[in-house]
Amino acid sequence: MHSKKIPIVLILITILSNTVYSQNKNVNVQSTNFVHSNKIDKNNIEMHFNNWGESYTPDTQSGGFWNVPNEPHSRGIVYDQGPWIIGKRNNEIVISGAQWYYGYSPGPIINGQAAMLIHPEDSTKYRVYKINKGDNNSNPDYAEWPVNFGAPINNQGEPLVLGAQTLWTSFNYLDSNLVYPFGFPQNKISPLEIEIHQSVFAREGNEIDLQNIFANVTFIEYEIIYKGLDPIDSAYFGFWTDIDFDPWNDNRPAVNVPLDLGYCWTDKDTMFDGTIPVSVGYAMLYGPVIPFAGSNAVFKGKSKSNYKNLNISSFKGIADDGTFPSDSLYAPISSIMDALNYSRGLNRNGNPYIDPITLQPTTFPFSGDPVTGTGWLYDGFTGGGGAGFMFFSGPFTLATNDTQWTMIALVPGLGNTNLNSIQAMREKVEILRSLPYDSIAFGSTNYFITDVEEKYNSIPEKFSLTQNYPNPFNPSTKISWQSPVSGHHSLKIYDVLGSEVATLVNQEQNAGNYNVDFNAKHLSSGVYFYQLKSGEFIQTKKMVLLK
Repeated sequence: MHSKKIPIVLILITILSNTVYSQNKNVNVQSTNFVHSNKIDKNNIEMHFNNWGESYTPDTQSGGFWNVPNEPHSRGIVYDQGPWIIGKRNNEIVISGAQWYYGYSPGPIINGQAAMLIHPEDSTKYRVYKINKGDNNSNPDYAEWPVNFGAPINNQGEPLVLGAQTLWTSFNYLDSNLVYPFGFPQNKISPLEIEIHQSVFAREGNEIDLQNIFANVTFIEYEIIYKGLDPIDSAYFGFWTDIDFDPWNDNRPAVNVPLDLGYCWTDKDTMFDGTIPVSVGYAMLYGPVIPFAGSNAVFKGKSKSNYKNLNISSFKGIADDGTFPSDSLYAPISSIMDALNYSRGLNRNGNPYIDPITLQPTTFPFSGDPVTGTGWLYDGFTGGGGAGFMFFSGPFTLATNDTQWTMIALVPGLGNTNLNSIQAMREKVEILRSLPYDSIAFGSTNYFITDVEEKYNSIPEKFSLTQNYPNPFNPSTKISWQSPVSGHHSLKIYDVLGSEVATLVNQEQNAGNYNVDFNAKHLSSGVYFYQLKSGEFIQTKKMVLLK
C-alpha cells in the first residue's frame, strides 16, 4: 500500500482531535473545525468515515481495508471518497464536495448558519455516532443519539440501526472557512446551503463471498437537504473516490452502465506478493428521485409513488492526482468548470466524449468489458496511486428545503484471476440490485455467489434460464442463461398477448454461460415474458416493467 503526503495540519488534528480550532481562512477546513472519525467494522470490511464527508483518516492514511478470510494480511481497497452536489443558481455555478483533504464542515445548519460557526462549543455533538444492533444507553452514542440534528429513529423512537452496525453524522457546506476545495487557491468558492446526513451500515459476518456477500459489502446513504432560498437548477449528485488496491500503480477506472457501477480493475495477473488482485467498485443502488407519473421510486428506504430513481448519468475516470493536459481523459477534477462539464458528461473542454469503438458520443468513457476485452477500455497512464473515478446522477431541481437521497454500496470482489475478481464483484452487485431495500437493511438471509472460475469457464451440465435482474425494472434489465450444447439459440421478448416485441439472440452459439442487457425504453409499463429456445429446450419467465 502506498502512502501519500499528509498535510502537517492533519497530523495536528490527530493529536488534538477534541479541540475547536481558531478561525484562519488561509488553511483548509480541517484546521478550523473539530474533526472526528469512526470505523464500521462489523464484517470483513473496515471502513473509516469522518464528519467532514470523507473516509480518509490521518492515522491509517487510508479509508478502507478488506480483511479477506484465510489471508494473513488485510488488503487496502479505498483511500478516500466523498459526496458532491453541483448545479446552477441564478445562472451561477454552485457546488459542494469533498476531495483529497478538502471536505464539508461538521454538524448541521442551525438557524441559517453552519453549526461550527454559531455553536462551536457543541463541537463534540457533531461527531460520527456509532451504534450496534442490541445497544442501549450504556453506549454514549446510543444515549446521545442526535435526533434534533436529524438522526433516524425507529417506530418506537429509538435510534435506528441499519444492518448490524450503523454510523451516522451530519455535515454542511455553509461554513465560510471552506476554501480551496480542489487544492488550488484560484478555486475558492462561495458557501452553499447544503446539509448532508450520512448513514453507513454493514451486515454482520466474516464469511467469504461464496458463503455470504453481506460479509463483504458496506452501504452508504446520503440524505441531501437544501436550505437556500433560490432553487438550484439542473443539479447533479456526484460521488468521488480514490480507490487503492495492490498493484496501486495499475488501478484502471471503468464503468458498467446497466449496473450503475463504477469500479477499478487491473490487467496484472498478480499483486506484488504473488496473490490475486481484487477489483473494487461502488454501485449506486438508488439514485436521486424525480417526478414520473405511474412509477414508483425508493426514497429513504420507502416507496414513493409517481417518482422514479435516476440512474448514473455520466462517469469520469481518474488515473492519478498528477498533472495532465487540458483535454486528458485521465485528469482529476481541478476546477469548478471541470466539475460542471464532467457532471454533464462532457470532457474538460465542454465537448462530448466520442467512443473510439462505436465512434458515437457518450457520457460514459471506459464502459467496455475488461473480461471479454470488448468495448472502450482504459489504456492510459498507469504510474500513480490517485486512481479512481466520479460518477454523477441527474439532473434534478433543488428548491428550498428539498431533500434528495441516494444509496451506494462499496463492493470489492476477489476471484481466481484478476478478471474473475471483476466477475465476482459484478455478480455481487447484480444480487444486491435484485433485492428490496428492507432485505438489505433489515434482512437476515445470507446470499452467496457461485464460484466465478467455474461459472465463467466450465461447460454447464444443463440448460438454465435465470430470473432477470433487476425485476421489476426501468428501463434496463439483464437476462442470463446457460446452455450445455452448441447450436442455434434464440431469446425473445413477448407481451401479455403473445406478440413478439424484441429479439435479443437469434444465432448459433457454443455451449457456455451468457447474459444480455435488455433496454425497454420503447415499451409501456406492464408484464412481459422472455423465452429461451435451443433445439427441443424451451423455457419462459415473466418480468415486470415499471416506468
